Amino acid sequence: MKKQRNKKRTKKSTIKPKKIGIGFLTLGNINPQHGRILTLIVCIIFVTTAMTMRQAVEKHDLLPVAAKPFQTAKPTALASQIKTMVQGYPIEQMTPYIVKQDPKTAMFLVAIAKKESAWGKRHPVLNGEDCYNYWGFRLKSEKMGSGGHTCFDSPEQAVNTIAQRIDELVKEEKIDTPKEMVVWKCGYGCQDRKKDASEIKWIKDVDYYYNELLN
Repeated sequence: MKKQRNKKRTKKSTIKPKKIGIGFLTLGNINPQHGRILTLIVCIIFVTTAMTMRQAVEKHDLLPVAAKPFQTAKPTALASQIKTMVQGYPIEQMTPYIVKQDPKTAMFLVAIAKKESAWGKRHPVLNGEDCYNYWGFRLKSEKMGSGGHTCFDSPEQAVNTIAQRIDELVKEEKIDTPKEMVVWKCGYGCQDRKKDASEIKWIKDVDYYYNELLN
């Protein structure tokens, strides 16, 4: 009986082998110390690769970018004609602003300026300075030049102001011929009455240069 009990006790006390868990650092059956070394090597390779890729990206960003050729708008036939027509006259400095206007307005700007000031050769002044008023424009302002004419601070301001007024006459008043545009000289109401000699001359001269550009 004692022998049988001892056998049973021996069977119960038999130690079962422990299951070895497979973790990240053990890498399966690899020795844990070797596993840590292998993991360290993998990390070093990963960091080195990331740094190399970052340097490559930064180097690419620093590469010079080829500059795109600057393209200028091709001048229109009207713009070229205006520049040629007024070359050598004071109004020539205003051509960059004139050619930006509506074509009909631009033609009136050139034709009226020829009649009123010979394209700037005769112009009102203030304290000896050019008023940039080549169109005989009279509108009460803080700066008034000789002959009761409006003075402008710059060629650009002058062109834009006069162009705005001509735009109104062309688009709102439906004035689109020099004959009708004589209101610039004699005011509203003079279109339908008999013209005097100076008004007829005004129409004729403005019409000549307007049609030169129109054609």
